[in-house]
Amino acid sequence: MRLSLASDLALRILMMLAQSKDPQTVNIASNELKLVKSHVMKIVAKLVKAGLVKSTRGRTGGISLGRPAQDITIGEVVRLIEPDFAIVECMREGTSQCTFMPGCRLRDTMGKANASFLKVLDEERLSNLVH
Repeated sequence: MRLSLASDLALRILMMLAQSKDPQTVNIASNELKLVKSHVMKIVAKLVKAGLVKSTRGRTGGISLGRPAQDITIGEVVRLIEPDFAIVECMREGTSQCTFMPGCRLRDTMGKANASFLKVLDEERLSNLVH
């Protein structure tokens, strides 16, 4: 299985915020993590909308965790950011073009693998990933 770059960025941003006592800015995050500022802004907007990050405007504002790091699971973050978990074509929404359907068992097998993958991520908390 492979996660998108967006999930990687979201997890790194959250890890950075979990290690900081003070609010950070998008500029600081993009510089410290060596990321493109527009990508950071897009990811932060999703994280804010989901309540994982809070954003405060003004001179003393910035971004910080919206909840304690021990209350944020990696699975929650990945589900928020990833567009879908269609490992194989027949798992995509809509009509499948698979010639083996409806009798093919590949979909069920990949579904179980996906569920196991997410279960592991659900058991891991953001607080476990930082010092």
